[in-house]
This record gives sequence, structure tokens and C-alpha cells, in this order.
Amino acid sequence: MGSEMCIRDSYHIELNSASKFLGEGQIIAIPTDTYYGLACDPFNFEALNKLFELKERDIRKPLPLLISAKEDLLNYGVDYSEFENLLDAFWPGPLTIVMKTKHKFYSGLIENDGYVGFRVPNLDFVRDLIKSSGNPITGTSANISGQPETKDINVLKDSLDLNIVKMIISINCGKEQSASTVIKLSKGRMEMLREGPIKSNEIKEILGNGYKYE
Repeated sequence: MGSEMCIRDSYHIELNSASKFLGEGQIIAIPTDTYYGLACDPFNFEALNKLFELKERDIRKPLPLLISAKEDLLNYGVDYSEFENLLDAFWPGPLTIVMKTKHKFYSGLIENDGYVGFRVPNLDFVRDLIKSSGNPITGTSANISGQPETKDINVLKDSLDLNIVKMIISINCGKEQSASTVIKLSKGRMEMLREGPIKSNEIKEILGNGYKYE
């Protein structure tokens, strides 16, 4: 009983600290169901710019967002009624969907045609963090662009600038062994941008014949 209480206390201490740092416009390293990621408040312009600089990433390559549940999409101008069955099948899980939004995001998050990538991660801590912070969080891997992803906290400590990354959450990542599958859904089209744990045929089976697959 004592050890269980200690674990729960540690979980909530890290959760509260992480939420506080995000609210202050800081960058933190978080576990996900795939690899460690770098999270910041996507509505904080300075934090977002700092994240792009840290990763040495081209601002023209938008970052995906992590949300806590499919219903969060309604807050960002996304109508998911046509593909709700896909969300129900694979969220939470390693599927990032680039979809049309009516919400105004900073340029580092949205494509020129008004599309943004969203994902619900299959890790309780991350979903609890999103709920606690009240906003989605960035879901980019915790590495320099082009370098390998990692699940090893010691690798992170050696590779990240800890003057910029204010906290590394000491909770294990999930069991997935590759980065999330990324698809883009537009009117009647499904484009595979990166195939990961969820395969194209699995997605086609859910979406059916109403889509053109590319």
C-alpha cells in the first residue's frame, strides 16, 4: 500500500510540475506511446519558436499536436463526422491524422492549405497532462531533426540542452517500436505520409471504398 501511494504521489507531482512549466511557456520532454517527445504550449509563440530552434527544424515543416480525446477536435474547428469510425478504431494510439481545421494556428503548426496533424496518444500521463494544461501540446520527437528517436531517458539527458528543456518526465514510454503512422484526410482522399505501426490496409478496411487512396 505504501509503495502504491508513493507511485501515485510521484505521478501527480510530475504531472503538476509539467503542467506548470507548460503554462510558463517552457519546453519539457515527455514520454509517449512511441518515443520521448518535446512538448510546449502551441499557443505560446515564443515557446514554439524556441522548440523549432532547439530541434533545428524548418518552420515550413509543421509540428503535430497531441490532444486528450477526439472531442477536443471540436474546439479547433474540425468536423470529424465523416471519419469518426477511424478515430474510434485507432485512437488513442499511434495514428497521426492531418485534417482540415478552421482554427487559426501559428505557421509552425498549420500547412498552407489549412491542415493540422492531430493525435491522441495511448499513454495516460500525456492525456492527463493535456487535460491539466487545458490546451493541446506539441507532439514532436525529442531529438534534433533527422536524428534517431529514443525511449532512453539517459540519451535525452546527454543530447538535449537542459537549459532549454526544463523538465524530463521520468515515466516509461509505451511499447510501440516505431513512430506513429501519419495520414492526411481530405475530401474523399486518404494520403499515406508515413507508414508506422498502423498499416495502410488496416486504415482502408475502416474507411471503406468512399476514399481514394494514395
